Amino acid sequence: MLTCMDEQDAGTTRTAVLPSHPGWEEVRAVRAELLELAERVADDEVRDRLRAASRRLAAAGATPPGRAHRPRLSPRELDVLAQVALGCTNAEAAARLGLLPETVKSYLRSAMRKLDSHTRTAAVTTARHQGLLP
Repeated sequence: MLTCMDEQDAGTTRTAVLPSHPGWEEVRAVRAELLELAERVADDEVRDRLRAASRRLAAAGATPPGRAHRPRLSPRELDVLAQVALGCTNAEAAARLGLLPETVKSYLRSAMRKLDSHTRTAAVTTARHQGLLP
């Protein structure tokens, strides 16, 4: 079993980021579960549908009107950031997403550049503020 920080432990940070949306914790937990299930499913069509449902959940936190331009992150960059938000290391995120750790590192580096962030935590916080992650 992978040892990423569970959703309850991570809840303190997330609540501070989105204090006016108490339901976001459940949305985040469901999205992470969908991503994990997607990687365990052998059927390509079902896997694609699970990933699409996960992206729809992430899109539910769209930037409010009047908010500055949002950077465009690829679906895989969002997947990696979602795992980092749960407290996963690069190796744990790689195992969950069926990627190599170096690939996860590359996606994370790219997302951090697009979000103008210098740390993993800052990238997750910025992505949430921009409505890219629930």
